[in-house]
Order: sequence, then structure tokens, then C-alpha cells
Amino acid sequence: MAKPVIHPKAEVHINTYLNSVSVEQKPMLELIRNTITDVDDRIQEDWKWNAPCFNFKGLICWFVGFKHHVGLNFFKGALINDSYQAFVEDKKDTKGNRMIHYKTLSDIDPNIIQDYVKQAILLNEKNIKIQIEKPELILPEYFKIALEENEQANKVFVGFTEAQQRDYIEWLVDAKREETRNKRMVQAIEWIAEGKTRNWKYMNC
Repeated sequence: MAKPVIHPKAEVHINTYLNSVSVEQKPMLELIRNTITDVDDRIQEDWKWNAPCFNFKGLICWFVGFKHHVGLNFFKGALINDSYQAFVEDKKDTKGNRMIHYKTLSDIDPNIIQDYVKQAILLNEKNIKIQIEKPELILPEYFKIALEENEQANKVFVGFTEAQQRDYIEWLVDAKREETRNKRMVQAIEWIAEGKTRNWKYMNC
């Protein structure tokens, strides 16, 4: 197994990030950070995708502050025994990662985090990988129409790999409300016309 490359300034980036979040979220993120690193001295802090990550023989988890909550994401969450029913995703979700949401400091249970981190470490030590069969890629009719109305975007999208196309389609399909979906579709067409993949913001992080 190749040794993971850790960002040389991860600690600096994480500290800067924590100093930039709201006064409500900072103690929440600090508690999560300390709880994770206290599990095992071998855990390394990392910085990827503009977010604090934690690594031991592979990625374990990452956290970030959203507008209305804090999220803790486990990369191999689908393989973790969610005995506390902490993950927000349905067990049938096809994604490999799983997220826990916290709205207040009192929502955070360090025992749950430690349990799931230990499970994630064990998965990495055994080199167990996520094996999830992806569903057939189906282009929604509303997205197809939007692409056909923009010649440049349509041309670029056709040239994308299946994975790059799937990133956009799943982003749209995952929208809970039509208003959200339409807003994402406008953004998607704009980015695609510019030759950008769904996660272009994180390509150089």
C-alpha cells in the first residue's frame, strides 16, 4: 500500500480554518478534532479539499462547518457499524461515505466518534475497500433539455468521463426541492460550459 501524502502545512491550515468559523461552531469543531486525535497517536491531521482531514493508513474522516450545522464525514462510513444510528444517510444509500450532523455542542457524543474512528482505523489496517455497485447512469430529461439549449455545455458534457457526468447528475438528483434543483442546474450548465467538472474548486487543494 502506498504511503499517503500528508499536506506539510495541515496543522497551520486547520488552525486558520478554526479561527475563521463562527463562535458557535468553533468549540464544536475543536471538540471533534481533539476527540479524533485522542483515539490513536498514529492518526495524522491532513488538509484536503479545503477541509480538515484525518489519516491513518488512508483517509479516516473529515469535518467542516456548514451554514446551519457541523458535519463529520467518514470516508468508509458504509462499512462502519452505525450502532448509534448517527449517520444521516439511509443504509441503502449507494455512496461509500457517511455523514454525522451536529447543530449544537451538546449534540456531540465523543464516545460515538471514538467508536466510529476505531472502526475506520481497523478497516484501513485491513486494507478493506468500499465495494459499491453504482446504479446505471441515467440522464434526467430536465437536465438533457437544459444541456441541449446550451451548445457549448452540451459539447463539453458529452466529452466528460462517466464519473464526471455522474458527479453532476447525482448532484441534481440529490436535491430535495425543485427550487434547489433548478438553482443547481443553472450553476451546472454554467460550469460545464466553462469546461469545469463538478468538483473543480477542489482540484488543486
